[in-house]
Amino acid sequence: MSISDTISRTLADRSGAAGVEFALMLPPLVLFLIGVVDVGSLAYQQTEVSAAAHAGALYAIRNGGSSLTNVASAVTSATPLTVQATPAPQQVKACVSGSSLVATSGTTCAGGGTPGTYIQVNAQATFTPMVAWSGLSMPSTLTAQAMVRTQ
Repeated sequence: MSISDTISRTLADRSGAAGVEFALMLPPLVLFLIGVVDVGSLAYQQTEVSAAAHAGALYAIRNGGSSLTNVASAVTSATPLTVQATPAPQQVKACVSGSSLVATSGTTCAGGGTPGTYIQVNAQATFTPMVAWSGLSMPSTLTAQAMVRTQ
């Protein structure tokens, strides 16, 4: 048996190639999977924050918006996440202008009519990713807002 035969057999032996390829691909695959979980968690938590704001708005509709403290409690207890009603719910007089609301302190709107009374409900929660991605900026505070007319 010559040295060239030994080298030829060693180069032809592929028994450990799959293990080496797997070991090389494992770290990028794990990082990719963690990234997918982080983005999924971000989407889920943003949906929960939005649901909390809408729960506060629904409470305001059903109860006439009489107690803004109770509206804030509806926001904080709407989901299993730690959600704050920040800034606090507030009552606003506004006029519809096109497709938006314009706050007013007067008794009539610019286009005629009387301003409506609205409850503005805000919700926010802190998002912490599993890994601090230096190249990507994920929001650290998730926010949502809902506005409903009570009168």
